[in-house]
Amino acid sequence: MKAFLLAAGLGERFQPVTRTLPKPLLPVLNVPLVVAHLERLRRAGVREAGVNLHHLGDQIESRLREHPGELPKLQFFWEPRILGTAGALRNARTFLEGDAFLVVNADAAIAFDPAALFERHRRSRAAATLLVVDNREPRRYTPLQPEGDAIARFGGIGPTPLLYTGVCVLSPDVLGRIPPGEASLVKDLWEPLIADGRQVAWMRHDGAFGDLGRPSDFLRATLEALAGAFPMPHGAGEFDAAARVLTLTPRDGFEVSQSVLGRVRIGAGAQIAQSAVWSGVEIGPGARLSRCLAAGGVVRPGASHEEVLLWGRPGEDAAAIPLG
Repeated sequence: MKAFLLAAGLGERFQPVTRTLPKPLLPVLNVPLVVAHLERLRRAGVREAGVNLHHLGDQIESRLREHPGELPKLQFFWEPRILGTAGALRNARTFLEGDAFLVVNADAAIAFDPAALFERHRRSRAAATLLVVDNREPRRYTPLQPEGDAIARFGGIGPTPLLYTGVCVLSPDVLGRIPPGEASLVKDLWEPLIADGRQVAWMRHDGAFGDLGRPSDFLRATLEALAGAFPMPHGAGEFDAAARVLTLTPRDGFEVSQSVLGRVRIGAGAQIAQSAVWSGVEIGPGARLSRCLAAGGVVRPGASHEEVLLWGRPGEDAAAIPLG
């Protein structure tokens, strides 16, 4: 099996964090998201994977080259001008040709069974097979409207709207249909395939799925993971299931519950609840965080924050930005 990870996006909805940190390197459960994806794919039998790069791509490539033995054999595809979700596949055509291949959006939190998706694709004989979940926010996310085992259309109103998880299997013959330049999977591949009578099949994902588009989405997915929705990736840290605390930092001198802590400095008497604190953050003595994403900078001693993104450069005071 071959896979292709889409990792070139700008991460605009996660700014200002993604101005300096590419979204595929967001530490979900203390492990960079793209690393967790590739480790799971290798354990599932994927031996080769392509990764497209554009925004801060040097950081992604450098991070992935640190542990080559734990990942599939990687080939990087740089895009001086971003090519979109379908254009990226055309750009990697020589790598992907020959057999059906897996596509994974590197910024989605999901653990799935690649073998089951490939088998569904093989049995359907479709041009594409999409991994989907129920769409509970059709006004926010483009709804997929199914008819039987196939997707009939994208958008519009239907009785059972589905949501694309960012994971699919594509037949290699569709690569020739992607137009040159920037192109999207929906508008430039799947909709034309359906219009020409080709089948775009779907398979329901029964596990948890988290879109990490915004900081609030990241925190929600983190709390769901602590409640058991997602498996803990390798290297995530010590997990206390009773307190729902995952940490790479010794728990000494402060209070923490239902939170993820990276390698951080936390002062005496600090209180952290239902939050995610990334490696490198400093939290002063007596500070209180509730439902926060502390992604960078220093939280002043005695400060109290609720439902905010805390972000700053190392050693500088973290600005508080509303999560929404």
